[in-house]
Amino acid sequence: MKKGKFGIVLCFYPIAAFAAVILDSPLICLLFAMAAIFLEKDEWAGRQTLQAWMLSVVVFFFNQAVSLVNLVHIPYISAFLSVIATIAFVLVYLAAIVLSLLGLLRVRKEEEANLPLFSELAYHIYGKSKPKPVAPPVQQQYPVAYGVPQQPYPQQNVYPAAPQYAPPVAVQQPQEPQPLNPQQPPHDLGSNGPAV
Repeated sequence: MKKGKFGIVLCFYPIAAFAAVILDSPLICLLFAMAAIFLEKDEWAGRQTLQAWMLSVVVFFFNQAVSLVNLVHIPYISAFLSVIATIAFVLVYLAAIVLSLLGLLRVRKEEEANLPLFSELAYHIYGKSKPKPVAPPVQQQYPVAYGVPQQPYPQQNVYPAAPQYAPPVAVQQPQEPQPLNPQQPPHDLGSNGPAV
């Protein structure tokens, strides 16, 4: 794990900032963001803490909107608006908690938090554009004929095939004709009896 100028692991700042979002403390989140940006001067930690701080600002503004709606008193309407504002705040706060937990898990592994919209804003604050993810190569699709997918043609070998090894075979020597025994008469296969 990479350490900063003060010997503190750099992922501590974003982790603490995301924890401050969960605890709904935008000022503490801002302090960690400022420490990462101005004291440590680390771009990665600064981008991650900026994302956490922007998320805490959104939660803070929704919280203030609920307070403003509760200040306005219009019979029958203010109660309805208060319920809608409270439900909206609860949904935003739950989304912020989920995004903060995802950010915590990613930052703990020293990866980008990649919060939607906030990640791009953090890159723009540093004067950079967010790098595009590299797409894996796409395999070529072959047309389907008569409901049966066609298989690609097998690749031809560029080099000729090497001869295969065959074990040696024992070669039989041709048999030499054996001399006729003088005591034995030759057999004539074409005749019915011995030659006279």
